[in-house]
Order: sequence, then structure tokens, then C-alpha cells
Amino acid sequence: MHCVSNHLTLSARQRIVVYREIARLRASGEEQHRLAQLMDGYAYRGQETCATDGLCARGCPVEINTGELIKTLRHDQATARANHMAGWIGGHMSRVTAGARLSLSLVQGFQRILGNRLMGAMAGALRAVSGGRIPLWNPYMPGGAPRLSAARFNQTSGRKVVYFPSCITRSMGRAAGDGESMAVTEKTASLLLKAGYEIIYPEAMDELCCGMAFASKGFTAEGNRKAMELQQALLKASEHGNLPILCDMSPCLYRMKETLDKKLKLYEPIEFTLSFLAPYLTFKRLAETIAIHPVCSAKKMGLETRMVQLASLCAEKVVVPENNCCGFAGDRGFTHPELNRHGLRRLKEQLPADCSGGYSTSRTCEIGLSLHSGLHYKSILYLVDRCTEPKAD
Repeated sequence: MHCVSNHLTLSARQRIVVYREIARLRASGEEQHRLAQLMDGYAYRGQETCATDGLCARGCPVEINTGELIKTLRHDQATARANHMAGWIGGHMSRVTAGARLSLSLVQGFQRILGNRLMGAMAGALRAVSGGRIPLWNPYMPGGAPRLSAARFNQTSGRKVVYFPSCITRSMGRAAGDGESMAVTEKTASLLLKAGYEIIYPEAMDELCCGMAFASKGFTAEGNRKAMELQQALLKASEHGNLPILCDMSPCLYRMKETLDKKLKLYEPIEFTLSFLAPYLTFKRLAETIAIHPVCSAKKMGLETRMVQLASLCAEKVVVPENNCCGFAGDRGFTHPELNRHGLRRLKEQLPADCSGGYSTSRTCEIGLSLHSGLHYKSILYLVDRCTEPKAD
């Protein structure tokens, strides 16, 4: 079954059936009390617990993407005030990501002082008092990412690549106890330099966003505006599509492939590593067992086999637990943690005792995967960096 909320709330098919009944009752004017009950229940069971990942289309004979229906409903129900707020956020991404970095750093500071147990109890109490409005903290929540300095990762080379760090990785840094010294953005840049690339960053990078965070919540206009803003920046940085472009998160890259100019050569970490890094790196397979999780967008791009191929270059044994969608769904893992818990309810039992860590290609998904496995899940680029050296000329 491709729908992560199946057996928690509604399946994709059930969402469609209930929505059709709501539409019928609205049109006919019949049984208004029943219509009110259906609409009230549908808000949570139909909309709030839909991951909108589109995997339902893979299991549907006619490829119906119920996530698109839910995004349309969210768009239709968005108030003028909510749309105004989305526009303000989109127009001030630099300030928003800076605020996110500061907030995450403060929260992680409290975690270090209080410890996980007390921090968890306090965070749970605050969430309960707020009626679920405050996102649920967990021990794997990252601290703030350092502000990326283009000057720090600078070298001149005949091989050039455009690196677009997503707004998520520009905000979210390392998790406590993950054993890393660099955030994803720093590790990605360091790996590119190791392979001999000169990194080109898009202009006004801190203001850029693919628009997925807006579109998934129904703010279609702002999502499209941010996509077009990103398109112009990437066309300029890539010399009108001549240079390859790497985005460090698969979900953002999938959105970019759907919305941006087709002349742009867009890559996420798996395909980029195999196509553009592997020729210039020597891989030494680690004597470890690792787990990988192909995220929904990687599956939709047909990269599951390629991810196994990449991981197998890095470790002697690769495990791929059967979980389909993790249910984190952007921020749903914070606001509706039951969806993430349900999606990964069988993850831990599938991991061998000697599994040393997990790897994926989405910073938010990795938070939920870590929480429900007890292992630190990280970007697969960390694994690639661990097991490679520059090829001798």
C-alpha cells in the first residue's frame, strides 16, 4: 500500500470517496448534519494527515495523485491573511532562515543543559498546553546551521558546478550526538572541493527557495513566484544551463524538475555523486552494515536502484528497510508526529544489530528516521565523504 496514512486515518482511495460524498451533499443540499460531520472529520483524517507525497499515484492503475487534490483543497481554504503571511515569508527568506537558525540553536542549547529526558518532558508539556500548536521536539532535532560562506569553500578549477543549498539545509544543522563536525551544506561543499570542482553559488542565495513549502500548504501563487525567482538565479549561475546544478535535498530537486526551465541540468545527491563525483574519487568500501532510505521523491525519480548502487560503493553490507513513505512530510513530523510514527512503525525491527548508521537525501525525513530507529540518519553525502579520497592525477 503506497499511502502512509492507511490504517491510521484514511487511504488515498478513501480520501477520494469521502470527498465525493461531501461534494454530492453540498450540491444536493441533502443531509446537512451529515455533511457537517463529514467535513469536520475530513479536516484531520483527509487533509492534515495526508503527506501529499504523490506515491499513491504509483499504486493506482490510472495514476491518480490524491496529494494534488489535498493541495487544491488547502489552496481553496487558505484565507487572505494566510496568503499574505505566506507572501511575507517568501519575500523575506533570508530573515526567516536566520530566525530558524537562531531558534534551533537556542533549542539545542537547552537540550545540552537539560538533557533529553527533562527536555522531552518540558517540550511535551508545552505542546499539550498549546493544544498541539507548538511543534513536538525530539532528541534528533538539529541545531541551527552555520551561515554558509562562499569564500570558505573557494577554489578555481576547470570543472564547475552550481550548488544550490535548500532553505532547509541552510536552516538545519547537525543533531546532538551525530558525530559530525560539519552541517550538510558544509559537507557538500567540502566534498565538491575534494572532487576538484569550483563551486558557483546562485546570487542572493539566502533569499532563494524552490517553493515546495508554500505549494504543499496550498499557497500556490507564492510557491510559483519562488520557483520563478529560483529559475532566474540558476539560469544565470549555470550560464543558461551549461553547468550542472546540485541541490542537496531530493524533495526540493524533484520540485525543481517539475517547475523550472528544462534547459537546466538539475541533480540531487545520488545521481550527481554517481555521474559527477565518482569519476574523480577513489572509493574504499567500509567494513560496516548501513541502512538507506530512498525518500518519496527519489522513488518517483526512479533512483532506488541507483541509491543502492552508490551505498554499495561505500559499505560492505547495505540494508533497505521496507517503509515506503516515512510520513515526516516536510513539517508533519513536528505538527502531526503520529503520521511519522505510523509510517516508520516497522523500521526498527528491520535493522540488524550491527547497523552502524542510516543515510538518506532529505534533512527533515532524516529526523524522523533517526527518532524511530535509534540510529543517526544523515545525508548520504556524509557516507561518500567518509569512504573516498581524491583520485591521483
